[in-house]
Amino acid sequence: MNSTLPIILIFVLGLVFGSFLTVLIPRIHDEESGMFIGRSHCPWCKKTLRARDLIPIISYIINKAKCRFCKEKIGIIYPAIELSTAIIFTITYLTFPYPQFLFYLAISFALIFTFFYDLKYLEISDIILIPSIILALLLGPEDWKSKLIGIAIGAGFFLIQIIISKGKWVGMGDIRIGTLMGALLGWQMTIAALVISYVIGSIISIGLLASKKKHLNQQIALGPFLVTGTFITIFMGEKIVNWYLNLLI
Repeated sequence: MNSTLPIILIFVLGLVFGSFLTVLIPRIHDEESGMFIGRSHCPWCKKTLRARDLIPIISYIINKAKCRFCKEKIGIIYPAIELSTAIIFTITYLTFPYPQFLFYLAISFALIFTFFYDLKYLEISDIILIPSIILALLLGPEDWKSKLIGIAIGAGFFLIQIIISKGKWVGMGDIRIGTLMGALLGWQMTIAALVISYVIGSIISIGLLASKKKHLNQQIALGPFLVTGTFITIFMGEKIVNWYLNLLI
C-alpha cells in the first residue's frame, strides 16, 4: 500500500513537470532557441520571471492570473496544464507498480503535451510524440504482434479518413497519435480507445455546437479527445471492455 508521503511527492512532481510543459509548449511552437533550457519569461513583455513567479498554481493565484510586470492576463490553460499533470502522475503512481509506472509517467508526459499543444494550436508536434512512439515500441507492455496490428488499426483508421475526405476530416498528426495508441495499447485496446475517443468527442462537439461556442465550419481539435480516450483505456480499458461484453452476454 502506497503511503501518503510518496503520493504527495508524486503530485508535487506532476505540478513541476506541468509547469515545465507550460513553458515547453509555446517554445516548441514558436521554435525558440534553447527550447528545453533557458530562463522563463513573460510571452508578452519578455521580462524574465523569477522563482516566485514560477510556483505552480500558487503564483497564478497570487498574481491574480496576470503577469506581475505588464499585467497582461494569463490564461486558465496554464494552471490547467499543471494540475492535470499532477493528477495524471498521481493516478499513474497509484495504478502501476515500480518500475512500470516510470514508463507510464514518460508516456503520460507526452500525452499531456499532445493534448494541450493541439488544444492551443490545432496542430500536433512530433518533437515529443515521435520519441514516445519509439518508447512505446521498445518498452510497452504489449507483444510485438499486438503492437504492429494496433499501429495498423490506429494509423490506418485515420489514413482512410484522410483519403476519403481529402484531408478535411482529420490531419496527418492524428495518424501519428493513432500510431502511438497502437504501439502502446495493442490492437484490442486501440479499438476500445478509438471508440471511447469518438464517443467523448461527439458528445463534447455536439455540446459546443448547441451552445454556439463552435460553428460547423470551425475546426475542433481531435487530439485532446484521442489523448483522453487513451488515458481512459490505460487506466480502465479492461474494466470497460469487460463491462461491455457482459452486457452482450
